Parts: sequence; structure tokens; C-alpha cells
Amino acid sequence: MKLELSKKTEKRLKKLISLHQNDESFFNRIIDAQIDELKRSVLSIKYDLKEFEKKYNKDSQLFYKEFMEGKLGDNNDYMIWSGIYEMFLRDKEKLDKLQ
Repeated sequence: MKLELSKKTEKRLKKLISLHQNDESFFNRIIDAQIDELKRSVLSIKYDLKEFEKKYNKDSQLFYKEFMEGKLGDNNDYMIWSGIYEMFLRDKEKLDKLQ
């Protein structure tokens, strides 16, 4: 595994690993905390997406496909909606990888 870290972060991470090198549960708690944070984020983003879906009577996945194909234009709501949907996709992907 190769990580691109600042010297300060690298030093802190090495110290953390050395302090807990025989404590697998510590690292599992860190992973579980990240999973919980991503779950909360995905849930919050879904709420925001539902607001746009109601307003435009369209599923976010279909909207995003049409938006990316250039079929919808670039009004402010669409730009925001697409950004929120991209955050959803990013966080969902991270969550899926960690679970």
C-alpha cells in the first residue's frame, strides 16, 4: 500500500500504528466510525435528493443521466442537484468498499 501523506500526517499515523499495533479492535473502531459517518452522509444526501425529485417529478439517477447527456440545460437547480448526486455517488462508493 502506498499513501501520499504530508510529513506531519505520516509521522502521526506511524505513531498511532505503533501505539496500537497489536490492537486490531482499535482499527476496527476507526473503520466502523468511518462507516457510520458515511451512512449519515448518504442518508442526509438522500433527503436532499428527494426534495429535487419531488420538485421536478424525476428520479435522481434518470435526471443525472439526462443532465450529463446535455438534455436538460444548466439552470442553477440542475447544477446543484447534479453536485449533490455526485456527492451521493462518491459517498455510496466509499461506503460499499468499507462494508
